[in-house]
Amino acid sequence: MIGYLHGKILSKNLDNSTAILLCGHVGYEVMLPKMLSDTMVLDQTFSLWIHTHVREDVLSLYGFTSENERNFFKILLGLSGLGPKHALSLISEHGASGLVALIIRQDADAISSAPGIGKKLAQRVILDLQTKVQKLTWFEKLPVHTRTAIKANLSPEDQRKDDLSSALQNLGFAPVTVRAVLDKLQDSGEWLEQPFETSLRMALKELSRHSISQPGAANA
Repeated sequence: MIGYLHGKILSKNLDNSTAILLCGHVGYEVMLPKMLSDTMVLDQTFSLWIHTHVREDVLSLYGFTSENERNFFKILLGLSGLGPKHALSLISEHGASGLVALIIRQDADAISSAPGIGKKLAQRVILDLQTKVQKLTWFEKLPVHTRTAIKANLSPEDQRKDDLSSALQNLGFAPVTVRAVLDKLQDSGEWLEQPFETSLRMALKELSRHSISQPGAANA
């Protein structure tokens, strides 16, 4: 599978957002998000993260400027009824971080503004991904102003969970352990009405129990 290409833009087709990337003596035809295709200049050198999509006798390459964007494209492909053209349409229309914000905001109307994306498909994207997008490792690497704008659309419960997660990880707890403990507290429904400091103490207490229950903890 091809995962990364670096080469010169030999030609491009704005009608279908494709470009030929010349790498050595081989030209690869790559499908691109529309905004990226529009800004490419012929003979310019580009590096692209590639998703290789194989179906029956067809092999297609989809290119992105970052590994995170490519990985989000793969997440979209995991949704039932959403193929690579629809996934590329969503990223072309909204961008990865913009689509995350719309999913958290549950804005099906805005999501369905992407070409080929109907209201039902947009609702399925929200339903399947809303609880997943905030757990993406690249979410915390987004620019501060982007994360702030996204978090502004969180529910009070999700905002509290996000604040606690940041505080606990700053204290040195592993992200996977923090998520497990906060999911447990969220299911109990006891924390939202408490002051933040009280919720933090509850989480720390649960983290202590969690550590003790782990195999080998008693010998640590």
